[in-house]
Amino acid sequence: MTDLMVQIEGETYPLTDCFWVRANRVGCAVSSVRPDLYSELIATPERAQREFSPTKRQRAADAKHGMQHLLLSPVQWAERAKPCLVGRCDHRPTVG
Repeated sequence: MTDLMVQIEGETYPLTDCFWVRANRVGCAVSSVRPDLYSELIATPERAQREFSPTKRQRAADAKHGMQHLLLSPVQWAERAKPCLVGRCDHRPTVG
């Protein structure tokens, strides 16, 4: 089976090397999933949203609250999503 290729910001990557990220309206990543984690390849933002929010009610709440479903390259994930997921991003106020 040939890997599906995607272009992100002018660079080409195998889809399975990338990450789907669920981010809030200010761009803070709140969850992430690999496109090939499950038996069905996650190849579209709509399919990614169904992984993160399986019910219509949850998807409607996503839209109301400005949730985004973004495909990030491995480098983008390390720079933009990982800091959020480990609590070290600039989106959240610091405590202390």
